[in-house]
Amino acid sequence: MSIITIVALALLVMIAGGFYVGRSRAIAAVEGATAGLHSLPNYHGYYVAIWTGVPAFFLLGLYAIFGGQLVDRLAISELRVQAVEINSRLDDTLAADTDFIELNHAADNLRGRVDALNDEISALRSARGDNRDPDRLTRLRAEQIEALNLSTAAEDAVRARRQAVVAAVEADAVADGASEPALAGYELAQAPHERRQLFLSDSRRIASGELASRDSVALRAAAQAIAGYDKSVKIGAAALALALGVLGFGLTRARIASQFRARNNVERLVTAALLLSSVIAILTTVGIVLSLLFESLRFFASVPVLDFLFGLQWSPQIAIRADQVGQSGAFGAVPLFAGTAMITVIAMVVAVPIGLFSAIYLSEYAGPKFRQIAKPVLEILAGIPTVVYGFFALLAVGPAIRTLFTALGFESVVTQSALSAGLVMGVMIIPFISSLSDDVINAVPQSLRDGSFAMGATRSETITKIVMPAALPGIVGAILLAVSRAVGETMIVVMAAGQGANLTANPLESVTTITVQIVMLLTGDQEFDSPKTLSAFALGLVLFVLTLLMNVVALRVVQKYREKYD
Repeated sequence: MSIITIVALALLVMIAGGFYVGRSRAIAAVEGATAGLHSLPNYHGYYVAIWTGVPAFFLLGLYAIFGGQLVDRLAISELRVQAVEINSRLDDTLAADTDFIELNHAADNLRGRVDALNDEISALRSARGDNRDPDRLTRLRAEQIEALNLSTAAEDAVRARRQAVVAAVEADAVADGASEPALAGYELAQAPHERRQLFLSDSRRIASGELASRDSVALRAAAQAIAGYDKSVKIGAAALALALGVLGFGLTRARIASQFRARNNVERLVTAALLLSSVIAILTTVGIVLSLLFESLRFFASVPVLDFLFGLQWSPQIAIRADQVGQSGAFGAVPLFAGTAMITVIAMVVAVPIGLFSAIYLSEYAGPKFRQIAKPVLEILAGIPTVVYGFFALLAVGPAIRTLFTALGFESVVTQSALSAGLVMGVMIIPFISSLSDDVINAVPQSLRDGSFAMGATRSETITKIVMPAALPGIVGAILLAVSRAVGETMIVVMAAGQGANLTANPLESVTTITVQIVMLLTGDQEFDSPKTLSAFALGLVLFVLTLLMNVVALRVVQKYREKYD
């Protein structure tokens, strides 16, 4: 059992003891006559327990989050200090290596050529009228691809030459008897980012006695440094947490008195915790928006906004390595918007009537026994994994639709279609609308129904004229939640509608959605400096704005009818 676990258990005991001591001390202060206390005895116990445990556990939480990073930084700093001499020798060797200098100069020239071509292509893309020259734009794109491939090859040559020099300097350092920590620091300083992370991961595994992917003298030296700092940081965090617990217990225990406003202090602490939770939620939202906005601006620096929002072709394939076939890429997102809208509309056409009518029947017509059975069975649909719906759409619904429309005389009907995905997605969304609408309808005051019946209205008239208008804000909220669920669905679309970005109004053809493309763009080995990957953030920003607009519209509807029926 680690020292952190022992301290955490000790703090739990101290918290329980603090509550008991605070409560007992408050009762003893008035000699058992609790009516003389400003606050109930339990509030005094809560006050002592909170200040005994919260600061200490907050410190342990910081250690759990940042302790590993702190240990890594301390170990890396020590190892790099040990490797200063070897790194200086490497810098001198590179400065004197003519091959490396010539390769680096050639790579700089090619990078400058690529940047110049990018600027010229951007200017031609934004040109209007007589300034447009499609033939020249085509030639420049071909030159851009060739220059990009040459630049990539030159950068690979620079890296290869540098790695050869790094290896030679390391071999000389080993021959000169360099220390193990110095070799570890040298490898950390000169390794690429991915290898550096792997080096640290293997070092941590060796330090903790686990199996690493490889073993070397440098790794063992780094593991020894990490183990030493880890022990020191762990002991320091445990001691400081325990000291905070003891200090909090002592200070708060001394404040317990008959007129001490324990309840006010506890309520302020609770209010502060609630405020902190709200601030965290707000900052999380702001962080998401800013990250989307920042990456989207990087994307729009290379692809015009209008071309993205109103372009009719989506093919985000571009050359990022020398061994790839160069393509300029097309980032017109209209096919994605159209596919998302089509599948969402089909799903809502299925889900809204069925879900709403089933909610009306369950709440207004069904008997108690039938309701107790039907509602849980209907809500089972919400618990089925979306991949199961995808299999069902691919293996059952898609072929059935193809067979039906082929028999009706339609040609070229595919198994993966927008209609198949929309129908299955609509079935999946039914419980969201049904369950929420049922709860909202049941929440309508019975007095409204009784008044309608007293005026001679029938049951159907009462439902259509009284119950449904009164429940409309909640129903709009349920439909909005269902729309958001449909817009964000990915697995069903991938399996039932395909991945082709087709701009079509025919629901029998294959389409794709925004979320599917985001997943495809951000999975696998991608470079986050290319427009292809950055386009995923632009799609996410558009999706966020659309969802925000739907929320605003729904809020306006809710406010309008609440003023009328509240």
